[in-house]
Amino acid sequence: MSGRLLDFKSYIGGSDNVITVEMFPSTQKSYSYDYGFDVSTYSFEADYQTLVLDTVSYDRATGDPNFTDTNITGFFANAEISGGNIDTTQAASGTVKLTIPAQRYTGSITPSARTNVPATVVSFKWTDPATSVTNSHRYLILERWEPDVAPGDPTLDAAFTKLGIGAINAISVSPSGADATRATANATYTNVTGLSSENGTLATFQIIVEDDGSPTVNITSRGTGFVAGETIEILDSSIGSSGADNLTITVSSTL
Repeated sequence: MSGRLLDFKSYIGGSDNVITVEMFPSTQKSYSYDYGFDVSTYSFEADYQTLVLDTVSYDRATGDPNFTDTNITGFFANAEISGGNIDTTQAASGTVKLTIPAQRYTGSITPSARTNVPATVVSFKWTDPATSVTNSHRYLILERWEPDVAPGDPTLDAAFTKLGIGAINAISVSPSGADATRATANATYTNVTGLSSENGTLATFQIIVEDDGSPTVNITSRGTGFVAGETIEILDSSIGSSGADNLTITVSSTL
């Protein structure tokens, strides 16, 4: 399929290390990697994320998908692959097995192979500690509808994040250090909202106040209409009313 993925293959990171397959979300599949030498000192990691493709065409002769005119309209949250899904028991002999788990995508699927197609990108990485060199291999899984999957438009799913609408991608937080005053509010606060300096709306956060009063901020809803540099003020009254300074979240980048 080299040469067919074009812009989309560039989007997911390279033209020579991507295998494209079609699978049902309930399907689990394993791949064995034979390195040919002892890799027991290597570290391995894998994760996946589901994107939504607006359109996919197919070669009439071969049936291969052609992504020349494909655009990415949005995505779902990424997830780590861990535990027994990366089998290194034979690593000393040079063999490692990656199992792509079932139910990696649980949203709706349009019963059409051509429009609004959920496509899960699985990334498998290995690092040689002696050289600190990391290599990777990717699988592009076109998720196909099956009878026990709700037929529907994945772009209407509540967990779907649309690209190009100013959704928050990355943030920084200030103050971020320990605060003995805030430590009295040690707890986890969910669905926290703040006051935006610009026009962004609908963002929510999980804020964990650690034992020493330092805040850990996770994005739970990316919102819409944000721009890089926009700030969101989280009032102390929203995270325990300890008398500490308000938090300022700065939007580093958007989607």
